[in-house]
Amino acid sequence: MSTVAILVRPAHPKAARLAAEAALWLNDHGHEVRLLESPGKDGARGGDPLTVAELSGADLAVSLGGDGTFLRLVPLAYAAGVPVMGVNFGRLGYLLEVEPDRMITALERAVAGDAVLEDRTVLAVTVEGTLTPAPGDDRSLPDPDGGGRWWVGLNEMVVEKTVPGHMVSLSTAVDGQPCLSYNADGVLVATPTGSTAYNLSAGGPVISPRLRAMVLTPVAPHLSIGASVVMHPDQVVTVGLKEGQPAVLVVDGREVGQLAPGAAVSCRVAPEPVRFVLLGERGFAGLLRTTLAPDQDP
Repeated sequence: MSTVAILVRPAHPKAARLAAEAALWLNDHGHEVRLLESPGKDGARGGDPLTVAELSGADLAVSLGGDGTFLRLVPLAYAAGVPVMGVNFGRLGYLLEVEPDRMITALERAVAGDAVLEDRTVLAVTVEGTLTPAPGDDRSLPDPDGGGRWWVGLNEMVVEKTVPGHMVSLSTAVDGQPCLSYNADGVLVATPTGSTAYNLSAGGPVISPRLRAMVLTPVAPHLSIGASVVMHPDQVVTVGLKEGQPAVLVVDGREVGQLAPGAAVSCRVAPEPVRFVLLGERGFAGLLRTTLAPDQDP
């Protein structure tokens, strides 16, 4: 018997119907189902955010929605050590291989141990200095080595400007050694999985999601180098905010909080990957073509 946790995108009737259908199928085949109530825009469900405990002991976590629903589930699944599968009810769905009409097939294969498990690199993001938290659910995790907090980044972390029409002045360091400085709209550090998200629109390279690496990409730099830098997974990249304008820290598209001048954000490859459950029908090349260039002939 397997235990499957299902998170549904808020106010999506088709996703809710498919979740009920999947729960019925799983129950009929002797499996346990946990239907998770998805938070609203402020991250809360009557004041209660999603917790790691809701995934504890599960064998599979499934999101029904778009990339945003999936990205809400990933930090919890990572902390609980649960593989994740995304069913695409969004527009692009680069992260989500399974289409709604294939969900029961995917579940059947997953609980039978016949699906593809693929390790994906995630970032461990920490902050030194003053961070004023944004309202909404706190997706940080406790640091096992100390009293601090850290954030899981499946796609990227971004330090970017808060004042329209003004740049921020940022410094970077690699393994504690000063590296490049930027006057720019921001600087991002992306995973290979996230290389096709903000990193790509900022001019960064596409990297195979099966690699363990990080890529540092400036966002609209002014009179400074605009090339990306690909990092080894054992390296630590730090982005520091110099004196001047404040900046905001964003992890996987969600604002974490505002950084005061002098604060620094460090990124490293997390010690463990998150595991994707895939059908393995499209592969990396097919996924690139169908999501980034859908009008091209194969």
